[in-house]
Amino acid sequence: MRFLDARLARISPAARRFAALCVPLGLATAAVIVAQAVLLGRIVADVLLDGRGLHAETPLLVWLAAASVARGLLAWGFEAGGHLAAASATRDLRRRLVAHVLAARPADQGESTGELAAAAVTGVDALDPYFARYLPQLALAAAVPPAILVWVAFHDLESAGVMAVTLPLIPLFGAIVGRATGRQARARYQALARLGGHFLDVVSGLPTLRAFNRGRAQVERLAQSADAYRRETMATLRVAFLSALVLELAAMMGTAVVAVEIGIRLANGGITLAPAFAILVLTPELYAPLRSAAAQFHAAADGVAAAGGILDRLERPPAVPVPERPVAPLDPRDVPIRLASVSHTYPGRTEPALDDVSLTISPGERVALTGPSGSGKSTLVSLLLRFDRPARGRIMAGGLDLDDVDPAAWRELLAWLPQRPRLPIASVAGAIRLGRPDASYGAVAAAARLAAADEFIRALPAGYDTPLGAGRGLSAGQLRRLALARALVRDASLVVLDEPTTGLDPASAQAVAEALAALPRGPSMLIATHDGELAERVADRVIHLEDGRVRSVRSGRAPATLEEWL
Repeated sequence: MRFLDARLARISPAARRFAALCVPLGLATAAVIVAQAVLLGRIVADVLLDGRGLHAETPLLVWLAAASVARGLLAWGFEAGGHLAAASATRDLRRRLVAHVLAARPADQGESTGELAAAAVTGVDALDPYFARYLPQLALAAAVPPAILVWVAFHDLESAGVMAVTLPLIPLFGAIVGRATGRQARARYQALARLGGHFLDVVSGLPTLRAFNRGRAQVERLAQSADAYRRETMATLRVAFLSALVLELAAMMGTAVVAVEIGIRLANGGITLAPAFAILVLTPELYAPLRSAAAQFHAAADGVAAAGGILDRLERPPAVPVPERPVAPLDPRDVPIRLASVSHTYPGRTEPALDDVSLTISPGERVALTGPSGSGKSTLVSLLLRFDRPARGRIMAGGLDLDDVDPAAWRELLAWLPQRPRLPIASVAGAIRLGRPDASYGAVAAAARLAAADEFIRALPAGYDTPLGAGRGLSAGQLRRLALARALVRDASLVVLDEPTTGLDPASAQAVAEALAALPRGPSMLIATHDGELAERVADRVIHLEDGRVRSVRSGRAPATLEEWL
């Protein structure tokens, strides 16, 4: 397992700054440790051999106290800097992960929302011990032992030789144990991600599970995931406890050998008391940073594993890359949108989701896509929204290929109602205004009227200022109409509706259909739906898909008057 992940330093400026700060702090700590040992040796020799009183050692005692305070301040600097760097690095990682998921790869197939949430929350939190404890100990391990060895070599070459021979035992044992630790940390993190992801997915799907009486099966699967996480955690703790024993034994043996060697030579007059005492004080300090770094390696392994998983995600190329020289998109109110022989196959699948599909959406036209599940409706919507790009064929606005347009600039012209809309924990007006944050109260109310939501909103306790929570107190149809109002408040040039009536009771579906049918003409509209009645009622043209191909095209509801077109 890697001690440091260079990708983390590249992404987070705070990580780079803290890594640079660790070098001078480590060198200063090494100097202070050597100074403490030398002062202690001088004081002990003066008192025991020369018979001087402690009052005569006041200057040395003051320097010793100052060195102790300096060491405490350096330790605090390591700890505080580590926590600040961890907070900044986790913020950077979360921001980049969310931006990558929402903008670069919004249509990832098979990506568990729960696993992403576990990685962004629990996983990233594990970086705190990595920065606050592991990196400081790693810096001390790089600075303190060489400084001690150099000082000891100048004063007692034999003791320096013993230290140089015994010191590599700790990193050697640490490397052997570290391999097992890395494997266990990755396995534990994966088990935690599966458990957290499964739990979040189950909680979000509780109404469906209860409706189909599948709650018991999910409880059993959660229990299995929890048991797997328990086993991986216990295996990690087992390795941690055994490795601590091995490292303590190696450090104890090295200290004992140096102490015996120093004691024999001190008795034979081969060394004086002051340097001998200083060497004895420095010997545990020689092994301590390496031992502590190896011990903190277990706490940091979870953070490194979590950060590695997130960094792997961030390194995946965007689903729709931004062109080097993007051009401004043409407005769908003015030009037709055309799909020319578009085909698309998802990774890991052999059958295409779309196969040689061609269609045109004229300015102001309402087109409905119908067909059974898996026919390619949602895939076509995803491609049109630039959440993904076709494997073959082109999507054009006017004569402009959308591959030459910045996906974000294209989406600014669109409004989208997804299959499973989510509303934020905010007021009703705040939830609608999410479609256009600068929308006035009048624009919010106008969008709600267009979505046939104004009447029930005004009946709420505080009207448009009623807090939504997680949507409690509103029916599925009301929530869907609020989401439709959120899409309509954007005043977009193209409105894309993905299954606007799915999962609704007949009365709610009827209300949503009536709201869509009553919308004034203006923007183009694409509706992907299973509901044939909705398609006939709202759309000007109905395109039926099966097995990713266009099977039929027929006229839908024709405008009754010229005013309807206008």
